[in-house]
Amino acid sequence: MVTNTANSGNLLYWSSAGRSYQFTILVIACLALGGSFFLPVLSIEQQFWIVIVPIGVFGLSHGGADTSILKKLTATSKSNVLLLLLAYMLASLAFVALIWTLPLVALLVFLGMSVWHFGYTDEAFLSSERDLLLRCLSGSMAVLGPILGHPQQTSELFSWLIKIETSAVLDVLVWMGPLLAGLWLLGFAYMMLRKSNRPSLRVLAEWCLVGATLIVLPPLLSFAFYFCVIHSMRHFLAISEHCLLSNQKSLAKAFPARKIIPSTLGALVLAIVAWGIIVWIEPSPSLLTEAIRVMFWALAALTFPHAIIVRLWWDQRPAE
Repeated sequence: MVTNTANSGNLLYWSSAGRSYQFTILVIACLALGGSFFLPVLSIEQQFWIVIVPIGVFGLSHGGADTSILKKLTATSKSNVLLLLLAYMLASLAFVALIWTLPLVALLVFLGMSVWHFGYTDEAFLSSERDLLLRCLSGSMAVLGPILGHPQQTSELFSWLIKIETSAVLDVLVWMGPLLAGLWLLGFAYMMLRKSNRPSLRVLAEWCLVGATLIVLPPLLSFAFYFCVIHSMRHFLAISEHCLLSNQKSLAKAFPARKIIPSTLGALVLAIVAWGIIVWIEPSPSLLTEAIRVMFWALAALTFPHAIIVRLWWDQRPAE
């Protein structure tokens, strides 16, 4: 489960930028936890309007370096870049087809892919070694938190995505949530008792504060907190530490706008067009429902190829 071979995650685990930002995560989590006690009960619609801009800005732009990653994977060969770019687009379209024909399967694949992708990014900042168990525990928190803390609203969101009754989804989540939480705690107990690569104090502090925040916040705010504050920013840090877009390691200078903005705007335009097409083909009495579908399914369609190429780039980097 754990290998002692040096890997590219070492650089990020020991980096001063990664450690400093982890402190920022803890501070934001504390503020979010404190603020949650004064937060009124928010409907899904209210949550949607709060998170749409952060998710659009941070969520979409964090994949803006994908074209540069493709170039790295193909040693700058233009023909190979075009082939990989075509494969990237076909993978997204294939996932859209899966959403259209088998939405339940698509949702399960999306959740599984998210856990894998989130965990792989977290692992580089939370462990100096490859650790499958740590990856699973950390990556699953963003999915498990809303299920445990707000099963009713989470069920409603899932039901909109797969177009079935909310009560049917809730019936599954009310027993699956505690079961998954029990498995998570068993994995955590094993990690604490094993002889090697036990989580450090800073990892435990992050898991406690972030886990509590993900449970307490309403589901869309919980997702936005993890996706924007933790995952996207850590992706930015990984890119800047490895000088993928710029030879500057400063986070503010590592992302030339000309390389990030076009792909981000393109993704936004595609999402808006997709929303219009869905509303035209399958009119719904609730535009909010369609907006939620477009937001999550657009992220899902982009996550599928994005997670794969990021993993390929991650594994091709020289050991630190």
